[in-house]
Amino acid sequence: MPPAIAGPVKCRPHHRIVSPQRASAALDSLSARGRVSAEPRAPKRCRSPPSLSISRAADPPCRSSPTATARRARAAVAVGSDGGGRSSAALLAGAQARHAIFRNELVGRAFSVAEAAHRGQVRASGDPYLQHCVETAALLAELGAGPDVVAAGLLHDTVDDAGLDYGFISEQFGAGVAELVKGVSNLSHLSKLARRNNTASRTDEADRLRRVFLATVDARAVLIKLADRLHNMRTLDSLPKIKQQCFAKETLEIFAPLANQLGILNWKEQLENLSFRYLNPDKYEELSTNLLEFYNRDMIAAATRRLEQALEVRGLSFYTVYGRQKSMYSIYSKMRRKKIAMDEIYDIHGVRVILENKSDCFAALEIVHHLWPRIPGRFKDYIKSPKTNGYQSLHTVVFTEEIVPLEIQIRTRDMHLQAEFGIAAHWRYKEGVRNCFWSVPERVEWIRWVVTWQRESLHMEHPSSLAPDTLRCDIHTIPLESDVSPFSDSKRSDHNTSILVILLEDEKMSVQEVPQNFTILDLLKRACCYDTQLRLRLNCHVTHNWNQELKMGDVLELIPLTPCKSGGYMRECNQMCDHRLAISQSWLS
Repeated sequence: MPPAIAGPVKCRPHHRIVSPQRASAALDSLSARGRVSAEPRAPKRCRSPPSLSISRAADPPCRSSPTATARRARAAVAVGSDGGGRSSAALLAGAQARHAIFRNELVGRAFSVAEAAHRGQVRASGDPYLQHCVETAALLAELGAGPDVVAAGLLHDTVDDAGLDYGFISEQFGAGVAELVKGVSNLSHLSKLARRNNTASRTDEADRLRRVFLATVDARAVLIKLADRLHNMRTLDSLPKIKQQCFAKETLEIFAPLANQLGILNWKEQLENLSFRYLNPDKYEELSTNLLEFYNRDMIAAATRRLEQALEVRGLSFYTVYGRQKSMYSIYSKMRRKKIAMDEIYDIHGVRVILENKSDCFAALEIVHHLWPRIPGRFKDYIKSPKTNGYQSLHTVVFTEEIVPLEIQIRTRDMHLQAEFGIAAHWRYKEGVRNCFWSVPERVEWIRWVVTWQRESLHMEHPSSLAPDTLRCDIHTIPLESDVSPFSDSKRSDHNTSILVILLEDEKMSVQEVPQNFTILDLLKRACCYDTQLRLRLNCHVTHNWNQELKMGDVLELIPLTPCKSGGYMRECNQMCDHRLAISQSWLS
């Protein structure tokens, strides 16, 4: 996502706004500071009966009892600092040096509780699990998130992996933080189900699952889950190859498009490139080597300076001029889709110009064509003839002095903001609008609006605040969806469109799109699962009302009655189902 923009200038801006490449480099350097692997080392497994439901899909690792963990967490809150020794103190000091928000009182308490909850847990590389929590929170801090979201980032695994409960988190940090942690837990459960069922290999179902993600939890929880997945993908080396590819496939088909839908294009590109690296390592290395030789950073810098100077001479007000590089996975996708070579791709090198008004865009276009010869057939005027989704911009491709194609995009500030989070959002005109239920586009636009508002707020208060050295010290609070969003649920009206529900049968998951007012019985008949001997669970609870209407995000489990000879054993089996086969009570409750 390009940097936010504040006000026009008549000459070169005093503070240069950071380019996406510099932002990417900053994230890469952040990753390099604390390289850890993607999952905790598997401790000795507890002995328990085999699983029949998603809550017991894999036996949990033996760990301290929830009571002991809670006691440590409460003690950490009471003391007000962590008790994990030098390593955790160093983690906190490092986070505070990078981002001032880690000095916030709420975030500090969250760090103490996370340290106590994860004490003794390590990842496959041997690094402390706490490091993953800190890096997840740091990614959110870089995005400009406020204390509640950063605290939830630190605490996002304390329930599933350390045995804390939502009541304790709500008591210590407020219901808002607890709901965010619960939302991340819900998404993690869905993600595990998707990996077990290879949902990423079925395009339509992966698309529906992303829509469930956006519709069933606070959109800020989706941001936390994306940060969690991005750090896991950065630190995937310690896992076996089969797990690497499983995570990479899911990331490429579900999480990268989700980041794209939310407008966090920098994360989207990182997720795609990392997935590409693990799914097709030979092609990745080949393309990386070729791109290193082909991409000309000096040319981009020279073109940017030359265009800025020409705009200044002409007296045109502009917000920013910055270089943009097409991501490696995008290059690979275009080469494969169009069956062309790298040097046949015209938008590997690019420059974007943001101006004050529409007339200035056409004046800037004249300047561009005066500076460089245009490539015939490569000019597109989306200002006079907008795309059907409302997208507006001028696109032209020219030859630089090095005879290298350079794509230049020219738009106004309003067009730029509209393209980033409005009806012309990047993911829509790239991927095409699918027939989806009414609330998802509005939810997507809300989170796009939040991210853009956050970045713009940072830049208006500190013109250079998007530079790596200054971003770390600014703290802003993301507005609540219900408070300020023009797309909040309270302002929506009912629409007679489809909903999405999750059907679990024989350890298999499917995401079903059904009409509103669809009942459990309707779903069973459509899925050819109509059997009076079935036991049903709806969102963790046994249900006998087959005429109950389904809601968005409902999870329906189909459990066949166990054929046992002994009536007593039969009752025991069914009681075990009642006790152990449900999804965690926190899930979608």
